[in-house]
Amino acid sequence: MKFHLSQIPEEGISRKLEVPADSLPRLKETFGPQTGIVTAELLLKQRGGNVEVSGTLRAALDVPCHRCLEPARFELDEPLQVTLSPESRLSEMDDDTNLSAGDLEVSFFDGDQIDLNLLLEDEVLLLVPETICEEDEDGRCTECGKDLNEMFQPAEKDEAHHPFAQLKELLK
Repeated sequence: MKFHLSQIPEEGISRKLEVPADSLPRLKETFGPQTGIVTAELLLKQRGGNVEVSGTLRAALDVPCHRCLEPARFELDEPLQVTLSPESRLSEMDDDTNLSAGDLEVSFFDGDQIDLNLLLEDEVLLLVPETICEEDEDGRCTECGKDLNEMFQPAEKDEAHHPFAQLKELLK
């Protein structure tokens, strides 16, 4: 959803967005096909040429586990606070500009419109942690149910096709 700066009154404007996660290309590229919805309740205000965006971001995503690669459901419900600044201000900075902690919460937009879908996509990518299976007392993943002990057991070995089989001949 794109907003023109002229659509944001001085007192601000509230918007509720519901975007299918699968329609956000970088989420799909990073986490694979998604069935969930990214929801945001936002307040947009103009301040000194910048746009301050605050609100709440919610999403339910299937994120691949970094251990077994099976999808694990991840629920996101986080506050959102971002300042959007025109890209023209980025060119005003010189190479020796020191950034403060507050500067890390600034994103940039081009022209006179803001793409809120791009903002939501950026924030979700920043907020989703690396997902790793948790093991229960039986050695199974608490998310996908896979036996984690099997993952680390060597498969039946075929000595002839083992990658180091030829090195054994050097010892003889």
